[in-house]
Amino acid sequence: MIQKKLQINVDADGNIKAETLGIHGSKCLDYVSVLEDLLDAQSVESKFTADYTKNESEIVNDQGVSNES
Repeated sequence: MIQKKLQINVDADGNIKAETLGIHGSKCLDYVSVLEDLLDAQSVESKFTADYTKNESEIVNDQGVSNES
């Protein structure tokens, strides 16, 4: 099963960079929204990764079974 993660990095100036991992399609935007609420912050820049363009039928584990529901 593919793990869904939110990787967060804070630099020395307090800037926050977050990246969703294992979250495909527009579902990643839900995580960004929650993070903004938790931090009382607003995104100033965002970029979509290759995971964004994957759909659920393309997400298959080693046994050929879909991991998304």
